[in-house]
Amino acid sequence: MKLQERLPGGVIVDGRKYRLDFDFRNVLSMLETLARDDLMPDARAWLALKCLMKHPPKNPLPVIAAVKALLFPDSGGKQPTQKKLTDFKQDADLIRAAFLQAYKINLWRDSLHWMEFTALLNALPEGSRYSEILGIRARPMPKPTKYNQEERKWLAQAKAACAVQMSDKERESILHASMHRTAASLLRLAERGEQSAK
Repeated sequence: MKLQERLPGGVIVDGRKYRLDFDFRNVLSMLETLARDDLMPDARAWLALKCLMKHPPKNPLPVIAAVKALLFPDSGGKQPTQKKLTDFKQDADLIRAAFLQAYKINLWRDSLHWMEFTALLNALPEGSRYSEILGIRARPMPKPTKYNQEERKWLAQAKAACAVQMSDKERESILHASMHRTAASLLRLAERGEQSAK
């Protein structure tokens, strides 16, 4: 988003403007709704839009697609899929404390547009417990040497103590992705074997 641009207050779909409330609380509620697997896609999209507006349209799918493309532009409208370093539910108190410490913003009371919230979250300076925990989660485990046994032991314990807790759905998704990668690797090996046999 360019520095001179104002925060968006809605999306345009097929020439029609939909006014939406992008307060960070509403967007987090929308994301929780979109993650539900007990709803049909249309119902899930309608309820997700209900988090942002009073009267969602009868066909909510193109509007929710436009919302996701606007709010998550780097992922093509999809939610980020890289290694999860934070969880808004698990880290809620840490994030509130970090905002209060760094910006004097009280997330219990203050309203912030989602884009403003994420920009400030991503720019939190060092010095908060939240930043410290993110650093531990993101820090790679060094390769073992005869000199770093204590460091590796400490880091493994620290990572376990502050790890992001995964839901059953997330574990299942990671398992499926791993199985898919393994199957693709086996298929490539089999194709190479056939080519070398010719």
